[in-house]
Amino acid sequence: LSVTMTAISTLLSVILMPLNLLLYCKYSYEADVVQSLDFNSLFIALTVVISAIGLGLTASAKVHSYKFNILANKLGNYAGVSLVAYSALMSNTGGETQMWEHPWQFYVGVLIPCIAGLLVANILTTFLKMNKPERV
Repeated sequence: LSVTMTAISTLLSVILMPLNLLLYCKYSYEADVVQSLDFNSLFIALTVVISAIGLGLTASAKVHSYKFNILANKLGNYAGVSLVAYSALMSNTGGETQMWEHPWQFYVGVLIPCIAGLLVANILTTFLKMNKPERV
């Protein structure tokens, strides 16, 4: 289920990410940030993610090994944590605005969709009487 939801959200991100960038950049910044966005790099990144999900699904369908699944899971977790750490580090180096220079409303605005998503997912899966591991 997790892989399926990730695949669906990634496919939708091809349309929704540029749309979000256009909306957020237009209303969050005074300058026309959209003109300076590198959409080629954005779509290359989306292609890489979609390809990785496709390869992962193919490997999962072709390789029926518990050890392989555990190794792939560990590598995926390591890659995800590394990407988050790298992104946080790189977004705070150079440039005009440092990560911690935003007002508190910015962080609340970023946090609300994450918390709301977790709450809605857990409430919905509880309502559907799914087992606790499946809810997460």
